Amino acid sequence: MKIRASYGLVGNDAISDRRFFYASDVNLDAGGYAVFGTNAAYAHGGVSINNYPDPNVTWETSKQANIALELTMFKNLNITAEFYNYNRYNILQQRSYIPTTSGLEAPIYANLGKANSKGIDLSMDYKQNINKSWTISGRGNLTLATDKYTYYEEPNYPEAYRHFVGQPIREGYGLIADRLFVDDAEAQSSPTQIFSAGGKAPRGGDIKYHDLNGDGIIDNRDQTFLGYPQVPEIVYGYGLSVQYKNFDLSAFFQGQARVSFFIDPNQVSPFVPSQEAYVYGNTQLVKQFADDHWSEGNQNLYATYPRLGTTRSDIENNLQASTWWLRDGSFMRLKSAEVGFSLPASVSKALGIKSLRVYFNGLNLITWSSFKLWDPELGGNGFNYPIQKVYNIGVNVNL
Repeated sequence: MKIRASYGLVGNDAISDRRFFYASDVNLDAGGYAVFGTNAAYAHGGVSINNYPDPNVTWETSKQANIALELTMFKNLNITAEFYNYNRYNILQQRSYIPTTSGLEAPIYANLGKANSKGIDLSMDYKQNINKSWTISGRGNLTLATDKYTYYEEPNYPEAYRHFVGQPIREGYGLIADRLFVDDAEAQSSPTQIFSAGGKAPRGGDIKYHDLNGDGIIDNRDQTFLGYPQVPEIVYGYGLSVQYKNFDLSAFFQGQARVSFFIDPNQVSPFVPSQEAYVYGNTQLVKQFADDHWSEGNQNLYATYPRLGTTRSDIENNLQASTWWLRDGSFMRLKSAEVGFSLPASVSKALGIKSLRVYFNGLNLITWSSFKLWDPELGGNGFNYPIQKVYNIGVNVNL
């Protein structure tokens, strides 16, 4: 048994996409312009401030503590368990309390944020020669990681459920969807939902959101944190290999848990022009939405897709981030499997070769998940290039 520990400070200077954050960024010909000359023929642009200088900006720092246990049992079982606790501070954050009356053109940032991350990494490997014919080995790993904000400058919301402090980082945020409206009459008699474009009121088949603060209006004050973080808190993998005489079999599984993601309704709403610059025409049409959407003939209050529309403004109410589009991203996958057969040494010698092995293997063979629309490992990017299944048949010959 071995115990090891460490403690130290780690700096991170990648705090922004701005290379020289301490310097100002001013454009002398991009602000409000003035027109001069006969017939207003001459115009000169004004000054535009993109960023103010910040001589006090500094890098983010993390106080990191690790302790690990390395253990060997029964000669063949090796276990490593590592616990860590990171306290990050000086996280660059946009200031929330700068009044508009100050006349500033660009947002102000400061090293204000604080966060805590902690978790455990477990790994194990085992190998045993049972007898001359049987050999078995296994390996596995598991990572559990959680993080949360411990300080986050934000307005003093009267609703406690809107505060970032204490919430997991990268957790979803949006509205709580109860169901779909039965008809236009129910939509008109329900709390006002202000997310419709052009003043269009929700209609039958639109998403009915929950009035969290009970003020009779569905707006930003009814948004809260939803589901698990969009980065998995649990990642694991395990594998097993077995050899019996000249036959061998191996398999490896991987998975993730405690993770959520949002389907982007802007990319999957039928008959609505796509917002993607590289996509011409309407958005993608998912078969499950075509088969199960709310309509006059299918007034299912929990249909997979709400009322259809032909313009974005017509269905703006349904395009909001909400639990209606929130999905569980957990899955377990048979990542790889292989079966092989090696010729006996006597047969190989008779053929004039050292060894010959025939094998068949595959990648990404089976996935178990409650989410069925596309591969859950893609998260909300369901129309990205999919993860492929791969099959191989091969022969290894050593002369």
